[in-house]
Amino acid sequence: MTSSLVTISVTDSPVPDLRGVPDIFKEALAVREDLLDRMADLENDLAELVGVDSGSDDARGIGLMLDIMGRHLERLGFEVDCPSPSCGALVARHHAKLPGPKVLLVGHVDTVFGPGSAAARPLVRAGSRLTGAGVADMKGGLALALHTMTSLIRRFDTPLLNGEIVIALSTDEEIGSPTGGPIMERAAEGAAAALVLEPARPGGELVLERKGMAQGQLTARGRTAHPGVDPERGRSALIALANAAIALEAMSDPSAGITCTVGSLHSGSRPNVVPSDAVLEFDLRAPDAQSFERGIRAIESIGASPAVPDVSIDIEWRGTYPPMSATVESRRLLAVARQVGTALGLPIRGVSTGGASDGNAIAALGIPVLDGLGPVGGGAHGPDEYVELDSLPDRGALLAGVLLALGRGHV
Repeated sequence: MTSSLVTISVTDSPVPDLRGVPDIFKEALAVREDLLDRMADLENDLAELVGVDSGSDDARGIGLMLDIMGRHLERLGFEVDCPSPSCGALVARHHAKLPGPKVLLVGHVDTVFGPGSAAARPLVRAGSRLTGAGVADMKGGLALALHTMTSLIRRFDTPLLNGEIVIALSTDEEIGSPTGGPIMERAAEGAAAALVLEPARPGGELVLERKGMAQGQLTARGRTAHPGVDPERGRSALIALANAAIALEAMSDPSAGITCTVGSLHSGSRPNVVPSDAVLEFDLRAPDAQSFERGIRAIESIGASPAVPDVSIDIEWRGTYPPMSATVESRRLLAVARQVGTALGLPIRGVSTGGASDGNAIAALGIPVLDGLGPVGGGAHGPDEYVELDSLPDRGALLAGVLLALGRGHV
């Protein structure tokens, strides 16, 4: 979802000062040089991932993605758990030799694209960009994570100097992680921080706040009839949901950051039959817990009060993410990222955005979340999706620096 970006301040919170531990900056710079030397390998691995159709309902493609990611992670010494495409989420663990914090890396292997998209839009260099189906959201983040882990392990024998790093990859994030979400949340238990591999905003910004998202379906059931012989017997499910659609859209309040969008409405078979069944799909976005809960209750009220007598409406919630708000702890994470970014020559800002991610659900557990640590990109979910080629080593170095700071207890 496209939305305006609002910059989040870090000056109202006490922040860790990394200037006394300059080796973190030195090691982040070294990781960037290592990634620059291995750009051909990184690009080849990204091409392999983009070359797989992995829509959320594509079991074969999801299985291939899990196999690719699992093999890479096992080669790096991770313990990998995800037995099948139906497992919901791949969870991989790597323990350092010394005790320390648990850090979660969050991602997903599914895309919004249907069969044939990978063949139609494989990875292609287009000037300073790499284009392809799902390259930004989020196969670029997956490839970047693998190569950042590789670089850290080569340097330190572990991607986290102390403690445990857990990589959790949902198989159905694009539809709200209905099966992956609970597994990701269990994997997050006890984590000191979660770093989300969604793409950075086009200006390189990280994400500290995301709107809450609730997607669902209204199913109406009425009574069929012949419109010429006995129309009075009919109870139109279509008219009931058409009224519901108008009521849902009327919930939107752009000035308050609230949107309710009807994405589809299906009903009827012929013009000479009053339709007895209809299905409507909707998407609610709201910036805070209060407005989000009000929106949920309003939708339930619409479903409970059909505009056509004797028509019933059932609500199915398909994917729900609570709002992700900035906290003192997440601002501290951003402050660390900004210091690492300064050492790398990268201006780093934190922003609020309207799109949701698995970071929303992790943040709701009380775990500090820093999102948008993938490569810089844009056009997600569209035909022009891209990542900036030069951002790959920069963002890998940024991720490495934040991990080094976390592993040394500086956050």
